[in-house]
Amino acid sequence: MKKIRVGFIGAGKMANRVHYPSLAEIEEVEMIAICDLDEKRLNDTANKYGIKYRFVSYEKMFSKVDIDAVYVIMPPMSLSKVVIDCLNAGKAVFMEKPPGVNLEDTRRMLEVAKRKNIKTMVGFNRRFCPIVLEAKRIVEKEGPLSQCLVEFHKNMLTTEPYYNMNMLYTDIIHVVDLLHWWGGKPKEIYSLVDQFYVTWDNSFNVLIRFENQMVGVLTANRASGSRYERFELHGKGISAYIRAPEIAKIYKDGEKDPQVLNGLDLTGTNDMRITYGYLQENEHFIECLIQNRTPLTSLEDSVKTMELVEMILNKRT
Repeated sequence: MKKIRVGFIGAGKMANRVHYPSLAEIEEVEMIAICDLDEKRLNDTANKYGIKYRFVSYEKMFSKVDIDAVYVIMPPMSLSKVVIDCLNAGKAVFMEKPPGVNLEDTRRMLEVAKRKNIKTMVGFNRRFCPIVLEAKRIVEKEGPLSQCLVEFHKNMLTTEPYYNMNMLYTDIIHVVDLLHWWGGKPKEIYSLVDQFYVTWDNSFNVLIRFENQMVGVLTANRASGSRYERFELHGKGISAYIRAPEIAKIYKDGEKDPQVLNGLDLTGTNDMRITYGYLQENEHFIECLIQNRTPLTSLEDSVKTMELVEMILNKRT
């Protein structure tokens, strides 16, 4: 069996928390090379996963090692240059969200990927979260989605925005991406973007009608009491109330007692790599490379999520 030879650019916390251990479990993967500027972090990670080839320059990694795909797990500020270099070197690329610091960044990467006809994927892991997928399957069995709500709050009153970027790009983009996935192309947007108790945008309340007639609602607050993430899916006589990744309640045809989905029952584990869909998104990427298919969250699709982010910010009141 031919294995996908994977190189890594980045050996930070996120990569070590979800991507290295996930790829280590995928039989079709050989993690062959790693690159990081921090040599201690580089060697600690390489030793842990038995990665032979180690570099502080990804250009040298490309010249010395035969690699099929590269995982670029790094902050968004320098992402587009590195990804474009990988694409120009003929390597398939997996990157974490956001795919660049803005829409133009994402479009530049996509242009090269299309010109080179190379597979790409962005880590929008909520699309692979088992409890979200199962709830969506049950609701859509009765008919198309009519209304969806995504809710994602945190308390960040004593911290700064990640990478000094608008929070809608950095982590709230996860739930923007879900609305894009469920609704498709937006038709109308009404957006309230506010600053409460800080001098940066930390409150987002958005109403969207999509061309498929689905209505999407986004609410996200970074001055709230705690981290809280919740979704609602409404269809024909059926609704799902999802507290990902732990539980979902499905109400149908006016029944008082819901069908309860439990994340532990669905997956058999409390490992967040699996309950949040990180392992599954990695499996999907590798499977797409083997089968020559376009990943669900390719750059081409992710551009549409970035377009929706910018529409929300441009239509602020």
